[in-house]
Amino acid sequence: MKNRLLALVCVLSILLPSISFAKGADSDKNDVVYGAALSEEQINQMNDAFGIGKNDPNLNYSKASGSDLQKYLGYYTDNSNMISSVYIKKLPEKSGIKVNIVTPANITSITQGQYTNAAITAGISDAEIYVASPKPVTGESALVGVYVAMDLNGQKVDPERAKVAQDELETVNEISKENEGKEDFNPEDLDKVVIDVKQKLADHKEETGQAADADQIGIYIQDALKDVNLQNVLSDNNINILVNYFDKYQNSSAIDSEEVRENLIKFGNELADNANKFYNDNKDSIDNITKEAQDSGLLDSILNFFKSVADSFVRIFSGND
Repeated sequence: MKNRLLALVCVLSILLPSISFAKGADSDKNDVVYGAALSEEQINQMNDAFGIGKNDPNLNYSKASGSDLQKYLGYYTDNSNMISSVYIKKLPEKSGIKVNIVTPANITSITQGQYTNAAITAGISDAEIYVASPKPVTGESALVGVYVAMDLNGQKVDPERAKVAQDELETVNEISKENEGKEDFNPEDLDKVVIDVKQKLADHKEETGQAADADQIGIYIQDALKDVNLQNVLSDNNINILVNYFDKYQNSSAIDSEEVRENLIKFGNELADNANKFYNDNKDSIDNITKEAQDSGLLDSILNFFKSVADSFVRIFSGND
């Protein structure tokens, strides 16, 4: 019974995020960007994974190279390391961002939520992004393919924000790896923390006219961690790493972007909708488990969990329509 309750809690805390693309593109075509290392056979594998054809006249086809990595992120790698590929569907304005990892076994480190948060930071909006790889990779370079597509469609990529977004991927991935296997750690909860702190930093700058100092950033992080019951899970070093990252974030143009704020709200609302959908789809099972919990004296644990989830969303979206 206890294991069933723990499984329920874990499932309910999973984030099923959504992502988007930059608006105002010159072409109406959607974009496919393959890693430069891929062979023809691997490209065909990616096409199958994306559900697209090889020579579709309605698609733009291109490749992301090591030089592109240097252009957008400031460091170079050999083309043989450029493997992650992306398919980007343009969405109507104000649609937000949707991310789908279509080869989850081959994207070993980065989650949908991490891609979503980083893409919002980078300024991507109004697109559905599909990420794939023909073999196991971390997936950290996948967003470079999106930047390539943005450029090809006449969209300006801010290298500063692209670097901050990459720092975000690496920071959250590092902390997730360090805490992997801990019973109380769920990487999707860390995604919630990132959303929450971004919102609080934006509010702080709007209210005070200046960036938050390290102590205040630390307070925002601790509050966000408490909302998802991670306050006793992350190490002091983890928190210091987050403080350093958010200091970079708040000094980028992302902090002043209304589009970023809107996309963060959409992202958070999506998480709330997913939680509601899970309950509606599994109402009978959840009600049965709740009855068992009540009979066994474990109901308080379930109620406390739902209260923490509710408090988390209230804190994130308070003051926003």
